[in-house]
Amino acid sequence: MITALIVDDEPFARRDLRRALEPAKDIQILGECGNAIDALTRIHIDKPDVVFLDIQMPQITGIEMIGMLDPETMPHIVFLTAYDEYAVRAFEKNAFDYMLKPVTADRLELTLERLRNSFFKHDFSVLPEVNHLRQIPCYGQHSVVFVQATDVEFVEARTTGIYVSDLDGQEHPTALRLNILQQRTNLLRCHRQYLVNVDLVHKLQYLESGLAEFVTRRGRVIPISRRLLPEIKERLGIS
Repeated sequence: MITALIVDDEPFARRDLRRALEPAKDIQILGECGNAIDALTRIHIDKPDVVFLDIQMPQITGIEMIGMLDPETMPHIVFLTAYDEYAVRAFEKNAFDYMLKPVTADRLELTLERLRNSFFKHDFSVLPEVNHLRQIPCYGQHSVVFVQATDVEFVEARTTGIYVSDLDGQEHPTALRLNILQQRTNLLRCHRQYLVNVDLVHKLQYLESGLAEFVTRRGRVIPISRRLLPEIKERLGIS
């Protein structure tokens, strides 16, 4: 069970979020706070796993509030804001996620799935240690899905996490970082946000800007960074 605290100075906003969270049976709402001072006390006493925190509050803002928390024991922070301009500042403060008001059901479910994945620990110690991954562990709802590395079209890093795209165009979130996947699979690093399966690439095409991009057999366009282009061409035998 994931425990949660809702912090927002608007009673209607707290009510709406509580109602939206009620269908999630694995989320236990410990309480609500209308200001940062009360929230600091509740966090210290209740130690929630996650705090849904409004950014714009009187006296002490949500961003100011998390600066008052101990980084070692800080819960996951999901910022709530009506303005997407606050998103960058939120992530600079190491927020777990942020949601724009009014919160939609789809966006809330994405955040909840990320929370579940972060708390759903798996013991892989019984598996033999190998340097090369043939399967990539990805997370579904209360499960681990293993995607064959040969079936991966590309991997993309976003602000919401790392996503593995397979041959069918389905996306699977994974806890593995890009550099780990680069080291332990045959996926090629072509951009700071992308790895690509060169066996599934249809062509490399040049752009007028001097950059280039991969086009996969399914027609997906994957960018190639200017810095990595010479290394990629050498690896692929392109003069």
